[in-house]
Amino acid sequence: MSKRNLPIFRSGVVVMAVAIMVGCGSNSGSNSSPYSSPQAGSVVAFGTDAPICDVESFMATITSADLIPQGGGQSVELISSTSPATVDFARLVGFTNILSTASVAPGTYGQIQMTLTNPQLVAINTATSPPSPVSIPTTLTNATFTVAINPPLMVTSSTTSGLMVDFNLRKSLQVDGNGQVTGTVDPQFTIGATTTSGSIVGEADSLYGIVQSTSTSGLPTGITGSFTLTVADGMGQTLTVLANSDTVFEGDGVTSFGELQPNTFVEVDAIVNTSGQIIAQTVDAEEQASPSGQKSAFMGRIIDVTRDGSGNATAFTLLVEDEITRLAGTIPLHSGLSVALTGTTHFFTNWVNWNRQAFTFGPQTLGVAEKVAVFGTLGAGSPPTMTAGHVFLRPRNVLGNFNTLQAAGSDGVTGAFTMTPCGALFGAQSVTVLTFPATNFTGVSGLIGLTPGPTLNARGLLFYEQTSGTTRSGGSWVAPAWVLQARGVHQLPN
Repeated sequence: MSKRNLPIFRSGVVVMAVAIMVGCGSNSGSNSSPYSSPQAGSVVAFGTDAPICDVESFMATITSADLIPQGGGQSVELISSTSPATVDFARLVGFTNILSTASVAPGTYGQIQMTLTNPQLVAINTATSPPSPVSIPTTLTNATFTVAINPPLMVTSSTTSGLMVDFNLRKSLQVDGNGQVTGTVDPQFTIGATTTSGSIVGEADSLYGIVQSTSTSGLPTGITGSFTLTVADGMGQTLTVLANSDTVFEGDGVTSFGELQPNTFVEVDAIVNTSGQIIAQTVDAEEQASPSGQKSAFMGRIIDVTRDGSGNATAFTLLVEDEITRLAGTIPLHSGLSVALTGTTHFFTNWVNWNRQAFTFGPQTLGVAEKVAVFGTLGAGSPPTMTAGHVFLRPRNVLGNFNTLQAAGSDGVTGAFTMTPCGALFGAQSVTVLTFPATNFTGVSGLIGLTPGPTLNARGLLFYEQTSGTTRSGGSWVAPAWVLQARGVHQLPN
């Protein structure tokens, strides 16, 4: 991550990313250099999600989408029934991603008309041991709708603009009196252009996929390398990502751009500027992926842990949220994967700029509710089990309610507080949230503005600490306890 503080542009899952890519074609397919300013107007669509507890996945197919000019005029067909796009709206819970970068005709666009079909909802059933995914019959209250773009999207030639589309999963999925999702979905959208901060259009802190190639030639001034990334978005999107002297490379044997190899699975934190350049702040290089070699990154939440008498994890169950690359149905998405840990399993924290307390991730601090990426050898049997070679801790969000303020520094953002997560995996146990000068607060001015009423969405690195501790800023916890080092704290509107 860059050493400067960057604005975080929050939105909902950006389904228009797919629309722009399909309707107008990506920049990677143009004749211009991927590093230069676009000759035509360009739009980068960013996406995240307003979360809801214990929803594993919500997928729907966009069968049509039209971008409508402000004041009327000929609409632009972005998605048609012949080229539908399927999106998992729950994939980007609490984080921002690039879902498209594409050329768009200059003009001002004031509305979007869209049609959704084939909704599919998967929730987590914590009444079973271990917890298990359950499919819920799903219906849409309104499949076709027109939404205003506010502020309007203004596309001009030779520059890049950003689009935010807020599909509010939290408000769209209806719940019963016990807070359980019913399967009825009333799509709620808020759409608007991003606000540019200097030359920065937006940030993507949840971009992941497979490196296809690297290069150090023909680069613009200040850029030290570039790599092409096939994004794990299910749509075949390939992006060119640039690195500079501030880019942090981390991972198993990767500490610089020169050590980055094709076929490596990476997670990237990047910014996008008004020239359309995607510049990496952090590149978390994990492992090689190969369908032919049955090698894949299995990503998801830990839903069950087996420990020995010393408290060290010896095995865990992973609820698979994504699989890069897909192994032809060997491990279905939203299924449980049994993972064995051995004395040779390597554990990686990475994300050093998120781990301000320098916590260690290993058999002691691996716990239920953490998000991880696992690499290893699949065994025989149906379903197969895995012996883990590498386990990487991944950033995640925690949704819940504010409890107590432990400390607040003079800057208003450095300190600590406790919150009660709404996710059943936490068993109603509180989480200690540590905040730092770079922690971004959204919807609230800072620590002293936190109150018990509104729902909080805290995101960062979650550790399961089995040793009690304190921090210089006044945070404390009594083990065993979840401790989240927060990069962002979002107080959601009621």
